Amino acid sequence: MGTTVPGVHLGRDLLRGNRVLLALAAVLSLFASAADLTVPWLAMVVTDALTHHQPITRAALCMSTAVLCAAGFQALTGWLLAGIGELAVLRLRCQAMDHLLRLPLHAVRDEGTGALTARVTSDAVALRILIETGLVHLPVALTTTAATLTAMAVIDPVLTLVAVGAFSLAGACIALMTARMKHLADAQQRALGQLAQGLTAHLTALVTVKACRYEAAAARKLGHAAADVRSACLPVSRLQCLIGPVVSVGQQIAVLAVALVAGQQITRGVLSLASFSGFFLYLLHLTSPLAIVALGIGHVQAGLAAQGRFRDLFTITVETDNATPSSLQSTCSEAEAVTFDHVTFRHPGGSPVLDRASFHAPATGLTALVGPSGTGKSTVLTLINRLALADQGEIRVLGRPVDSWPLSELRRRTTYVDQHATLIEGTLRENLHLGLEGPVSDETLLDALEKVGLREAVLCLPRTLGTPLGRAHDLSGGQRQRLAVARALLTDGDIVLLDEPNSHLDGISEGRIVQALVDFSATRCVIVASHRPSIVHNARHVVLIGEDGTVVNGSHEELLATNIHYRDLFSGYATASSGYSEF
Repeated sequence: MGTTVPGVHLGRDLLRGNRVLLALAAVLSLFASAADLTVPWLAMVVTDALTHHQPITRAALCMSTAVLCAAGFQALTGWLLAGIGELAVLRLRCQAMDHLLRLPLHAVRDEGTGALTARVTSDAVALRILIETGLVHLPVALTTTAATLTAMAVIDPVLTLVAVGAFSLAGACIALMTARMKHLADAQQRALGQLAQGLTAHLTALVTVKACRYEAAAARKLGHAAADVRSACLPVSRLQCLIGPVVSVGQQIAVLAVALVAGQQITRGVLSLASFSGFFLYLLHLTSPLAIVALGIGHVQAGLAAQGRFRDLFTITVETDNATPSSLQSTCSEAEAVTFDHVTFRHPGGSPVLDRASFHAPATGLTALVGPSGTGKSTVLTLINRLALADQGEIRVLGRPVDSWPLSELRRRTTYVDQHATLIEGTLRENLHLGLEGPVSDETLLDALEKVGLREAVLCLPRTLGTPLGRAHDLSGGQRQRLAVARALLTDGDIVLLDEPNSHLDGISEGRIVQALVDFSATRCVIVASHRPSIVHNARHVVLIGEDGTVVNGSHEELLATNIHYRDLFSGYATASSGYSEF
């Protein structure tokens, strides 16, 4: 079990500080096994004493003590392994979750959030069983099997050969079954991951599911995924259920064969009744370690499959800081906060979203990203803070190439609000503190909420800023957007990136948000991807992204005068929003 999973080493990381306890558990398990092995021998002594009319008190007391010691050692072993196993699972899950949160967005989407969740939950448990079984139960069971066979051979080698021959038939069957365990366990976990992914996706879209009366169809779709899980789990369950009966059949064959041979030996006076009773008890005792070995091999196979999936997970490259000394010495342009120079970006297997795009955003003022839906406005924002990487060209942020920034520093200097105004599951205060360098007073938080028109609504919540969001208490779409903007206003980043921050707002709320952003942009660069005329009308600079991935930029007035596509687009914006007073 010294194998290394990239990112996690079973011995060094998961069992750190517990290897002595693990060794102690193995020793205690061996003691329990040794105590168990003495019981048949002592029973043989008692039988022999009874046959010769000798006292049995001492032997009976020793036998009782051995039984109690075996039970005590087994209990201590289980207690130790429970603590060691749960701590190993905790460490594995923490490392896996830390790794997951550092993966690029495209990697998480490719794998699926449900499938990744299954890694952290069920795969971690399978790896715990691998540790307990592979490092303690299986080695001890093999040792016990060897010791039992040795004791049987001491009593009667011929009967031992008969028993081994009978059990060999069962062993061959079990070997064939366990050979398939790893493959079947891997298929089982993949099916569970697909079910988890489907369920997560449908629960995330539950409002849409209900609004479109899609519950029955969604249930059928998930039912098919559940049926796939059953199909994958059924062979594993059946094989595991067969192991016990196969071992039992082997035992019964061994008992019959031994009884026939032993009967002849007793008749000839070669084998005493006491020796036969001891041998017979050892034969019955042999079933337990053999069953543990058979089941343990299956558990190890499943654990190895889980280990392989963790290996695959940890080999996915995380986002890394790759700043160089020369890049860190570069200085920020006083005129431009962001520059795109012939930048091309395409999704895997698709046509370019951006095609040799070149534009800039000034260091202060509001910059509007406009264009038809699907032309890459959101992509531009993710390229600026390296949530996505360009295929070609150069992006400079505050005077440095974007790929030479230390990632944590880049994201400290660039505040990003996605178009879903995503909030974490936590208190309202915790959501406002996201991305801030240090603690902020509640009054400062309330001032930011005042700027977006949310202060009174928050003060009316049951626990005001301490109200948990995401479950019993949640905000409307517009309130979530205003809260996300308030969070951005609290940061000290040089660049603020907002994706459709006013798409769910009424006219009054939108006016407050736009004014807050205009005021905020007096000292920093604010880039807003939006279809709303209120943003364009107040923008100092406008970047138009065409359907072919090309880009033109300038002031609102310049583009109105020189670009027919911009005039048509803006006319459409203005018509759709004709109710707004500023137009």
